[in-house]
Amino acid sequence: MLTMYQQITIKTLHQQGKKKVHIAKEMSCHRNTVKNILDKNKVVEKQVRSKSSDFDQHRDLINDWLKKKVSRIRMHEILVEEYGLKRNYDSLCKYIQKNLSQKAEAYGVQAVPPGEEAEVDFGYVGMQPGNGDRLQKTWILVVTPSYSRNSHYQTCADQKIGTLIQGLINAFTYFNGVPKRLKVDNMRTAILKNQHYDLQFNQDLLEFASHYKTVIIPCTPYHPHQKGKVESDVGFVKGNFFCERKFRDQDDMQAQLRDWMINYANKRVHGTTKKIPSKVWELEERQALQPLPEHDFVFFDRGERIVKKNCHINFKDNYYSAPSNLVGKAVTIRYTNKLLRLVYQGDQVALHVIQSGRGEYITQRSHLPKHKYYSHTEYQQRWELKMTNMGKYAGEYFRFLIKRKSSYWFRDTRIIYGLAKEHGDQVINLALKRALAYQATSVTTIKNIIEKKLYLLDYEPQLPKTPSKDSITDSITDDAIQVKDYEEIENNQNPAFSLQELGCRNLDYYQEALIKKITPINSGTTL
Repeated sequence: MLTMYQQITIKTLHQQGKKKVHIAKEMSCHRNTVKNILDKNKVVEKQVRSKSSDFDQHRDLINDWLKKKVSRIRMHEILVEEYGLKRNYDSLCKYIQKNLSQKAEAYGVQAVPPGEEAEVDFGYVGMQPGNGDRLQKTWILVVTPSYSRNSHYQTCADQKIGTLIQGLINAFTYFNGVPKRLKVDNMRTAILKNQHYDLQFNQDLLEFASHYKTVIIPCTPYHPHQKGKVESDVGFVKGNFFCERKFRDQDDMQAQLRDWMINYANKRVHGTTKKIPSKVWELEERQALQPLPEHDFVFFDRGERIVKKNCHINFKDNYYSAPSNLVGKAVTIRYTNKLLRLVYQGDQVALHVIQSGRGEYITQRSHLPKHKYYSHTEYQQRWELKMTNMGKYAGEYFRFLIKRKSSYWFRDTRIIYGLAKEHGDQVINLALKRALAYQATSVTTIKNIIEKKLYLLDYEPQLPKTPSKDSITDSITDDAIQVKDYEEIENNQNPAFSLQELGCRNLDYYQEALIKKITPINSGTTL
């Protein structure tokens, strides 16, 4: 069949008055062909005979492989090895391109009213100068209002949630308002999971959005066109700001970026809207934005701790209480420089003021079990009651011990309480009466009084001290005069001072007194 050009030429020659025979001779075709073309009202395109391909018989199989994302190289290997196909790899690629290639998707324009929406995205801009001498990885955070395109740009050293939140705060401050929606990519910082029926957000981002009264709208995975405005802005700042510019450090780069953003990027005629973004924002969008909140958003860092058996968790060398029912369980800690929050299953269970010391216990009484609900004073009262129950002198000795050992009374009191279980309350009461008379606070002295049965003796007046040895005796307390001290002094042939100078008596004195004047108490005797 003649081509379109030949058909049109034949009709043109006929209109010029030439006969069919002359036209056929001039066009090198049969006169009947000329007659057939002139009899038709329209030009018929050249018909091409359809020729089958060796791949046609495997069309469905190839289509299934494409859906499963099997590589074309692997497809060709299977067709050659298992199906005996004798065609090369390029032929397969051409067949797929011609017959099985997917059609390009069509998208509509996403038009939104002023103040309704802003798009957010990170863009990697390579290794840039840091605040030191070394280069560091750098990202650009772009926040673009969908209506005015009056974008905010900020450089970042990472893509952490704290960086994202601070960048959004800076953008809202620059806009002097808050859009109703924030459209974000499926960045792990913001969206933990985005599946058809399972959408999980970062808890910090949700708290931030609630504080600023805006809604987070995630894009569909693998559909970046849903936030095409900010995607375009990321490419714009990469190609127009970071190319052929020199920066001393991060601060210099951010200062240059802000100047470029205010004086150039947002004052240019936008390529899509054909308007100046800063003017559109000032005249139409600024008043449509939500007002900034009255109070700043407080960002809490996050961690995890196990509640120990003592109902406390460790944080920066101090210990903070948690409810007793959480012992052994993991709690989330949220902290700033001043406050520490304990969160369990989404609910705050404790709030503490962070202490600057080390090794301190910060305890709320309500966190302890009921049988542990007592303060330091109550604890002291409990032991005072136990000692008073032993006898009058035991109670007096306890109060004397509190004054003399305000920080260590508990240790000595527990030892005395243990001795009472071994020797009985009456013996301990008399022993403490003697210890009280001599102002003795050493547990070893009390044990000696009990073991030597000195509690059965009358009190002896204090022996006079030698004036020349006042400086020595003043430095030696009653607690320091033990039985082993007596023996060491007696065995010393040239002591530095005598027992008389110490105001003490020899052990023989007490032994003779017990033999001559006092009948020892046996196991059957009652005091």
